[in-house]
Amino acid sequence: MKSLLGNFSTTRSFGGKPIHRQLWEALRLRLRKLPLGVSEYFEYGVWHSTVTSAMSSEFIGWRGSEDLDRRLNNQQSRVLANDKLVNYVMLAAAGLPMPEPLATFTPEGRRIGGEVALRSQEDVLAYVRGDIYPCYAKPISAGYGRGVMGLAAFRDGRFTLLDGTTIDVDAFLKPFRNPKFHGMLFQKPLTAHPDVAALTGSHAISCVRCICFVTSKGPVVHTAFWKIISGSNMLDNFSHGDYGNCLGAVEVASGRIERAISRLGPGGEITTHPTTGKSLTGFVLPDWQRAVELVKTASAHFPGLHLQNWDVALCPQGPVLLELNTESELAVPQAISRRGLMDDSLRAILADMKV
Repeated sequence: MKSLLGNFSTTRSFGGKPIHRQLWEALRLRLRKLPLGVSEYFEYGVWHSTVTSAMSSEFIGWRGSEDLDRRLNNQQSRVLANDKLVNYVMLAAAGLPMPEPLATFTPEGRRIGGEVALRSQEDVLAYVRGDIYPCYAKPISAGYGRGVMGLAAFRDGRFTLLDGTTIDVDAFLKPFRNPKFHGMLFQKPLTAHPDVAALTGSHAISCVRCICFVTSKGPVVHTAFWKIISGSNMLDNFSHGDYGNCLGAVEVASGRIERAISRLGPGGEITTHPTTGKSLTGFVLPDWQRAVELVKTASAHFPGLHLQNWDVALCPQGPVLLELNTESELAVPQAISRRGLMDDSLRAILADMKV
């Protein structure tokens, strides 16, 4: 609580509103029907002097995010996104670009197509001794990068990961033993588009999250943000900046990066990449219009999901659909852009959807 209250004064050195105005505004937003928490008030940048009173009302808290997800996505349809094997089967059938599957691990022997089916941990250990590297192993049902491993080699009973660290066999098998993951999927790695690699200094992919509303008039990509990898990281997940990765707000019309952050809250804004020193703001994502059209095309294949969150990898061969998520990260794009999502355009979309 002491740290939270300290934010009111800390923000003043970063262009914050007068403290009495912050206190009144944070209280007003906390007491509305779908509240914006005090911590969210600081994380999203509502405290900044450029955010007017009218603008502050457009911010959506986690409760509002959950409410939208609940109203727009049918419970029985969530498996189409949350089970990656089901999701990839549908993408493959539609002929849409996706990561190449190498093998799947499930006791039932489920597969996407012609990849290797592994039914036991013994099968997995035999498989990883083969010529499969580099590759990624990821849970069939999980999010936020949980259980994902980029594998570079296996020697003398230890795995070398793509970030240079090593783990033993027991640590490698831990996600394979987690029943909540419903199995694991081995994939061929994707590489970053040359323009992206030149900016980040890494061939690892930096995905764009596209938040798409599927309306009666067609799909609309309302918001997008870029998950920017840094250093030797093998994953682009942000986790409040704990991994050193960054986030960029994307102007949907052009693919231009408008603002970037290295962490949430006051003092998190950056303008250059932490590894290469190259400018983030003003960078235009390659193949952006193709990526937007790809998301719109894919959205039609997942009925019952009217709020879709697509991770798209920008690769040399063009945009690739990495995965589809339901539970929206609506906090993140607001924190990056310092703008609320419930703007006139989203209100019009929701009115059309009768939400």
